[in-house]
Amino acid sequence: MKNESRSQHRLSLAAQYTAMIFTLTMVGMLALAFTLLSNQYTHNERYINDFGHIISSQLAAAAVDPLFAERAFELEVLINRLPFETHIVGAAIYSIEKDSIASKGLLPSPQQMKFDTAIYPLDNKDRFGYGLNGSHIVHSSPITFKGVTAGYAVVVFSREALMAQFQQQLVTSLVIILVLLLLVTLGAFYIARKLSKPIRNIVAATKNIREGNLDQIPDRRNDELGHLIDAINTMSEGLIRKTELEIMLNRFLTKDVARKVMDKLDPVEMAGEHVEATVVFADIVGFTSISENIEPEEVQKLLNEYWSYYNACARFYFGTVDKYIGDCMMLVFGATNEDPKHQYHAVACAILMQKLTESLNKRRKTQGLYSVELRVGINSGKMLAGLIGTSERMEYTVVGDAVNLASRLCNEAEGSQIIIEEALFEHINPIHRLDVEAYKEITVRGKSENVKIYSVRDIDHPYQVVMDDLISDILSQKL
Repeated sequence: MKNESRSQHRLSLAAQYTAMIFTLTMVGMLALAFTLLSNQYTHNERYINDFGHIISSQLAAAAVDPLFAERAFELEVLINRLPFETHIVGAAIYSIEKDSIASKGLLPSPQQMKFDTAIYPLDNKDRFGYGLNGSHIVHSSPITFKGVTAGYAVVVFSREALMAQFQQQLVTSLVIILVLLLLVTLGAFYIARKLSKPIRNIVAATKNIREGNLDQIPDRRNDELGHLIDAINTMSEGLIRKTELEIMLNRFLTKDVARKVMDKLDPVEMAGEHVEATVVFADIVGFTSISENIEPEEVQKLLNEYWSYYNACARFYFGTVDKYIGDCMMLVFGATNEDPKHQYHAVACAILMQKLTESLNKRRKTQGLYSVELRVGINSGKMLAGLIGTSERMEYTVVGDAVNLASRLCNEAEGSQIIIEEALFEHINPIHRLDVEAYKEITVRGKSENVKIYSVRDIDHPYQVVMDDLISDILSQKL
């Protein structure tokens, strides 16, 4: 589920290619536009300053004669001739004492006036109520004749009007950039779709192969992707054959064992591997006499019913059914899958099987059917796990002295008993308290010393509650 959720949020190659091309193009175009507009802005600032300086200088030069001759009327005429309808919002002629002689339009207050500064912007705040703000620039030129300054020519320009052309250029540039970005995005998406199409075909084909559908990728290319497509087409049939073989093995073996067999198809691996595992032998007591009194079909039905329930017990405790030997079944814990608690799981599974047998027998007696008694032998130790047999027929199983001892312990058990060896008891009991009784010492062929065995009756209370609930769940299911 996590992988599916992650794949749903993953961007497709087409989207990634489109994003990369769009990002690179956008960065390049924005860098170019920034450079061009920055240069244009600097050029406009220089133009505004030069234009204002020329106008104020011309007004100062034209006002020399009327000012020195004290002809104020001519100064008024000079002021009125300025193009107030374009960039100029105010103009004035001041005496050397900084008194206004002729003026028109918006002008700074006397407190804001800086006659000795050729160019300066006004404050952003119109503190004196003259309608001027930071968007206005003041140009001041001295009125001088033969080294004598008689006054000042002041011209106020609207910076917004002077920058209108630049703003128009800015808007035009932004529109062009947006249009180009849109065209680049569409083109990038088309190219990305075309480039990612063979990869999408490869992904779809591999997904079908994983699901068991044999598909050939139809694309024929002469590039690296073409070589990859040919390789996938060549492998697909082999993968499908392996999947079909695994499906067939699952009908005869548990999934864990089937996977082990599939992983060890190489003849070099046929020798198997040494594992630390636990083996359980469970045998139905008096099965021969039962078989003599009922029909073969009933015998088969009885075995299938009990084996199916015992198989459910083994699955719950991570064990696998190794084989059925008539009225006996062999379970393995910790061989096919690594299980650090395989000893405890094997004993708990055996207790669950005995409790389940009691409940199942009660139900069968009410139906007038035969009931059975189960005897169990358990042993843990090192053993060899692998494919055993001949080239014509093999099976995956475990072999070794520990396995043989488990079978011998099963033979020593009586009906409804679980027999374990002393070492197994000492390994489990400090962690999971077992209710046992010292049974006896037995002589085992091939061993120099007697083997001390215990009969396991039950497990500590918390696990009893779990088992009771599990038995109810198992019996309520149709296995």
